[in-house]
Amino acid sequence: MEKVSILKRILYFLIAVPGFFLLTNEYPVLAITSILIVLFLGLLFLFFKGSITSEHYDVLKILSIIYIYFIISYFISNQSLKNFFSFNFLRYDGSFFFCYILFFALAVPYFNYKKVADYYFKILFTVFSLAAIVGIFGYITEYIPVLFKYHGDSYGNTFTVFNFAHNATGSVFAVVCISLLVFILKETKKSHKALLICLFMVCLSGLLITKSRGSYVGFAVGSLVVLWLHFKSIKKFLFTTFIIFIASLPIIYFTGAYKRILLIFDIRETNIAWRLVLGERAIYMFKQSPIFGVGFGRFNDINFPSGLNNNFSFDHLHVFIGYPHLVSFFMEPNFDFSNAHAHNSYLQYLAETGLLGIGLLLLFWILCFRKILRGYININDLFSKKVFLSSLGAISALFALALTENYFSATTVMMCISMITSLSLGLYWQERNCIYGKDLCDRSGLYRAADSKHAG
Repeated sequence: MEKVSILKRILYFLIAVPGFFLLTNEYPVLAITSILIVLFLGLLFLFFKGSITSEHYDVLKILSIIYIYFIISYFISNQSLKNFFSFNFLRYDGSFFFCYILFFALAVPYFNYKKVADYYFKILFTVFSLAAIVGIFGYITEYIPVLFKYHGDSYGNTFTVFNFAHNATGSVFAVVCISLLVFILKETKKSHKALLICLFMVCLSGLLITKSRGSYVGFAVGSLVVLWLHFKSIKKFLFTTFIIFIASLPIIYFTGAYKRILLIFDIRETNIAWRLVLGERAIYMFKQSPIFGVGFGRFNDINFPSGLNNNFSFDHLHVFIGYPHLVSFFMEPNFDFSNAHAHNSYLQYLAETGLLGIGLLLLFWILCFRKILRGYININDLFSKKVFLSSLGAISALFALALTENYFSATTVMMCISMITSLSLGLYWQERNCIYGKDLCDRSGLYRAADSKHAG
């Protein structure tokens, strides 16, 4: 029995191990390997058990349609099979396909979702708190420059850890801070609550020194949703929001984050002005093909002359094949594998995949949100509520983050949100079956799959 218990712990650890590599995208092999391990385990147990959870089944139908649609959109816009399987494409333009793999990998009920979620959040809170502590020390003393990158005069040194960009670090710090806030609100033991508050303040400081304005906004939106769903009382909601804001002011001041926050409202600031230009380009593409877009992965393949006024027409510069301003695709054999994008997920997917593409993607996330909200309302288990509310806050933050970057396809934050969301779906399925006493429930270990194709 002890040997079995050790094997289970190793299994749970392997499934949760991607949580270690959310701050290391400068070394992509680490995150890729960890995700592939989880995917391999999922495929292995799917072969033996032949089932997925019913809560995953509905969302995977939508996600599978999205995958198929994006692949068709890619090839119909004159892009090659060789490019599709290239590392550069999958790392940049095609990162979407990697970002959502965990929804498939974690759909097979061969493990205890609650225990894996417990492992995962403990890893997140430990890794990000330690990183933030080192980052704060480095920020104050300027003694650990390896964790920072100089990002221009308006940014200064930004906290990136081992990520390429401060936005990647900031976005995932925002999600972790939201989860810590949830665990504080739901914690019943005073000693545990005190520890969680300390970790929250440390990670919040880590978030602020990333100097990522979009991440600040994402954290704020996700936190407000969490507070509202937790209290469901206007008075308690407003009072707690005010207390958190007041408690955060000293950190905001001493980290200098207030300067970055003020720049959010300055549309003349260089970075915001450039985003407006990119937005105009995305809208131009959308107008060429509003239903299906110009082709998945094509945004940064279309070249635009610089130094032109806003009234300049690009129509004669680019080759679109089809029915103009209805259904047409960008067909030029020009391929740019880089991290260039519209800096707005909604505009990015409108440009590349049209109303159909962004509609399917929003439908997917709304369906996830509704299912997990149902679990949060109906399941009374305290830890499960923590996981559900963390997921709801993370999805809400993602909707806000997506206004500032192409976060729907941003590998770092999507690895985290996909894991939390997929675990939440599985946990809802697990708890629902335990409540109704079905023969799927084995709280001490692995979960037995039902005889039906879609368990539960």
